[in-house]
Amino acid sequence: MDEPRSAPLPPWWTRVHEAAQLLASELNAAVAHAARAGTYTPPPGSPPPRRRRQPGSLRHLAEVIRTHRLAPGVSADKDDIAAVLSGDPRHLADPALVVAVARASRLISGEPFAAIDADRLVVASSHVSALLDAAREADDRAPRAVPAPRPAPGPRVAPGPPAVTAPRTATSGAQPEVIDAYFTTRRPTRRRPLIAGAISALVLAGITLLALHRQEPHPPAPPAPPAAAVAAVTPLEHGHAPNDYLNSRPLQDALDHGFTSIEADVYLRDGTLVLCHRFEGDLCRDDRGARTTARPFEATYLQGLSARVKRHSGRVYPGYQQPVLLFVEIKCVEDAYGCRLPADPDAAATDENNPLVVAGRIMSALVPYRGMLFHADPAARRWGPVQVVLTGDHNEDQLPAGAHGSTSVRGLLAQQPDRYAFLDGSFAVDRDQYNADLVPVISFANPATTGACMTAGRDPIQTLHWDNIIKAQSTGHHVRASDPADCPDHDDAWTDALYAGVDYLSSKHLPQLGGWLTDNATGGGGGHCALPTWIAGARLQGQYCTLSTGNVPVMSRPDPRSPRVGTLSHGGATWFLGQQPGEPYVDHSTHNYWWAYTRADNGQWGWVSLVYFTDPGPDQSADGLQYGCYDVRPGENDDCHPL
Repeated sequence: MDEPRSAPLPPWWTRVHEAAQLLASELNAAVAHAARAGTYTPPPGSPPPRRRRQPGSLRHLAEVIRTHRLAPGVSADKDDIAAVLSGDPRHLADPALVVAVARASRLISGEPFAAIDADRLVVASSHVSALLDAAREADDRAPRAVPAPRPAPGPRVAPGPPAVTAPRTATSGAQPEVIDAYFTTRRPTRRRPLIAGAISALVLAGITLLALHRQEPHPPAPPAPPAAAVAAVTPLEHGHAPNDYLNSRPLQDALDHGFTSIEADVYLRDGTLVLCHRFEGDLCRDDRGARTTARPFEATYLQGLSARVKRHSGRVYPGYQQPVLLFVEIKCVEDAYGCRLPADPDAAATDENNPLVVAGRIMSALVPYRGMLFHADPAARRWGPVQVVLTGDHNEDQLPAGAHGSTSVRGLLAQQPDRYAFLDGSFAVDRDQYNADLVPVISFANPATTGACMTAGRDPIQTLHWDNIIKAQSTGHHVRASDPADCPDHDDAWTDALYAGVDYLSSKHLPQLGGWLTDNATGGGGGHCALPTWIAGARLQGQYCTLSTGNVPVMSRPDPRSPRVGTLSHGGATWFLGQQPGEPYVDHSTHNYWWAYTRADNGQWGWVSLVYFTDPGPDQSADGLQYGCYDVRPGENDDCHPL
């Protein structure tokens, strides 16, 4: 039973919602004016609608945003816009979306939108974001004071394990009443004093912070020099440590070798997540035949990573701008039909051998560590130094979720409005899907290391999976190749995987793979790309990467034979929206088939070859720059070009 709607919020959440409602009030006023003064115009190339459409509707705003490229790098559909106008703090914390809604409203009403208007909204959105982060941190310090989250309205689903979410971000005021989900909405009326108060508050906030947003931000200053022991470790972007918990020093061995991806197997026993490959009675048997007592997962990995992040200024490795991946493989006692569960659906739905129950317990265990975790909410992706990815043989299985239904681990994660745990995917299901916010990684077994420790005569990855890898990365996914044979030396297989574009190479032999990566793949595609940030001059979210020279050509497509649309005249820090594979580009002795998307000095959008990035590796993607542009949906262009 839901708690009464009159239940008081903690003071930190009250401040969040007050700031969100002030900002939403101004946006609603602009949209209401657009509905009165504007006219509906269909997107270029679209047939006229069969019936009259209301200007300023959610669909109209979304069409204008996408047609005029008002929020490149951000997906903005009618549901996102509805959340902004209803005062959802998670959406209002995204300045790109807030500015896009305001600018679209002005375009519809035919009124100008000045730079100072955008700056003022950015200040207000940043204020909501700061309050939201502070509220989440306050919840971590006082979890019992947080009211139970309410599920967001949506389609009915089969009963299943409860979704694990961040604290409820309820909004005061009425939700938009949808008259026609495709064409128009009736928005709640706003009192003029409230609108005036909103504008006054935003202007006052802008006076103190506007100067911060008038200048182009630059990559963050390098952190203070770390301790000598840490300074000697070079993060290896391609290094994955499978079954890391079997090493003599779990977590620490992988980090001492610079690995940026780590994997551990977990069971749920007596309500506790433990590290184990296979249970035999009360002892764990690993894949080498040794029997040991199961170690606790949370203390070994979550507490260990949290302590390290706190020691090193919010990073696992000082100065490393990408999340370190923590793969958590869900294990279960199996029989011929999968996980061994009771025949009674109600009993099976709560059994500790049910992967759904294990996944729910993992998500609950992540709550105290939210401050260090990469996560995604309905408005945006939030960077964190650690990203948790659930993997396992049964993530796609339909499992008992209650007496009246079933679901899968994939389905459970997809239901989370605030996602702190993500899914490991496969080529068969995810290769060409626009779901990288749910499935950041696609994994497959390296065909050259399947079976005996021999690579001769086996088909290389470039022969079997080149198209799969390119397609997966074009839709935002990273790719991981496992090493089933667990051989200590796979130079040929690793070289093949690296040139096939694989992001994470796997080996339990950390010194061997670490040494090989240090000699052959340190630095990746170069560029030293910083975290996503607001680009004030372009009014969008982007990432600064470093160019080695000026007068860099910008091409119309990721192809050296395509028309040149402009130039980046200055080297050094330059912002980009994302990267994708394309056709090879050669400059002197450097070659690379990866391209980064940006806007040339003349305002034209286009692609820059990574050969112009600092310290480029041969045919490797740029350090830390996101894959894809995240502004496309199924059926739309996937090459980042303006519509």
